[in-house]
Amino acid sequence: MRRNCALCWLLACMLAATVVPAYAQRDSVAGISIPELRQRSYGAGKITIGSIWNRGPGYTTYRIGYPSEGLKLTGLIHVPQGRGPFPVIIANRGYIDKARYQPGMDSRAFSDFMARNGYLVVAPDYRGYGGGEDGPNPFYTGYYIDAINLTRLAQKLPMARAGKVGMWGHSRGASTTIAVATITNQIAAAVVYAPAPADVALDYRRRRGQSSGVADTGTWPFPPERDPEAYQRVSPINYLGNVVAPVMLHHGTADTVVDASASLSIAKELRRSGKGVTLHLYERGGHTLTGKAADDYFARTLAFFRAHLGR
Repeated sequence: MRRNCALCWLLACMLAATVVPAYAQRDSVAGISIPELRQRSYGAGKITIGSIWNRGPGYTTYRIGYPSEGLKLTGLIHVPQGRGPFPVIIANRGYIDKARYQPGMDSRAFSDFMARNGYLVVAPDYRGYGGGEDGPNPFYTGYYIDAINLTRLAQKLPMARAGKVGMWGHSRGASTTIAVATITNQIAAAVVYAPAPADVALDYRRRRGQSSGVADTGTWPFPPERDPEAYQRVSPINYLGNVVAPVMLHHGTADTVVDASASLSIAKELRRSGKGVTLHLYERGGHTLTGKAADDYFARTLAFFRAHLGR
């Protein structure tokens, strides 16, 4: 009897030693880690071009629809006058509250400038915006997926020049752009303007601090301290060695929305990985550059895209 009790006690100890909390038994970021996103296929379907949205100097803007991950999404396409095909740039805007969003917000100035200079600019509204269907977006990975699908679909357009595309982004769109560059090799050149941190744990803390300590559970399903390793696998900063496109960063040193350290960290890691990167810091520049700083930013961006995409 004593022997059986001892055996039972030993088995109980072994079982207790191997018990794992329920949340740790599953992969918290299954299917959406950067390595897994790199294994997906993208670009099924096509872009449909709808009604005219606006006529600008030397280009026409149309509404578009496109599929991504089973969702019907929307956006704008800015088509230059003249004979194509035209080099393509995907323009990823920054965060805007859904209640006040209108198509073209935050990408309008860039799109106007590049379309006038002969580039076919495609600007997504994002899932859940502009009449497009909503869908999951944990850690903003839904935006990454949609941007890559749009990239592959834009390459099929008859007025698009064959080959890789350029990609631009501001703020949240800038962090989407750098993430996309770690996932797909279809980006010829990336302009990253005032990006959110590419370390997702740092971005979580930044957003929580700007939201009175409350994190959106749709974007942030759990905090980094619950599963720090999962946060590492969805953080683009850890995969910048995958980037094949040259990157140009722009950031104002007085940016109060996203500290310039976010761009400094990205530039440092790209250089450490032997990648082509240029960083422009603008003294006393804010989250959106103005005056001479804005003029310099636009001139440098145009020269960069001309060098890597042509015109």
